Amino acid sequence: MPASGVRTGLVMKFAACLLAIWSLSNILQPPLMAASAPRSVTAQGCGDFLAQIRKKPAHVEFAGCNYAPDRQGKPLEATYRVSGRFAAATEAYLIKAVGLNRLKRSCCLWDSPASQYRDSIGRDFLISMVSEETMVSSRSGWPQIVVFEITVETFTEDM
Repeated sequence: MPASGVRTGLVMKFAACLLAIWSLSNILQPPLMAASAPRSVTAQGCGDFLAQIRKKPAHVEFAGCNYAPDRQGKPLEATYRVSGRFAAATEAYLIKAVGLNRLKRSCCLWDSPASQYRDSIGRDFLISMVSEETMVSSRSGWPQIVVFEITVETFTEDM
């Protein structure tokens, strides 16, 4: 085969590879509309759940509420932040008020498995608390941790 034929064959193979890569990249990318859509979606009923059930500890700041229609049960998820210096008091209050599980050290953070709480009108909530990643390995060091996050989740449909 002449050199020009080999070169043409290589160019054709290269073009086919580029076309395949371009085709795959278009399949894997989300549509343009999704890229401009907001990351979180709010829904009716989303709000400061701890305040609504009158179980919001002092020093806890409501950070927001999001609706996750793509997750099982289509949950509403309220998030809160509390400074590390108030984390022990907040944990103790939530253990008594809503049955929060005690935080434990695991890997690089402090966290609690979600606990279930039912309010006076029958709504069920999952409540958990977690620190940011930290090297603090004892409870006495919690004031050194900048922020802990509390998550309160309720579902909008049966699972």
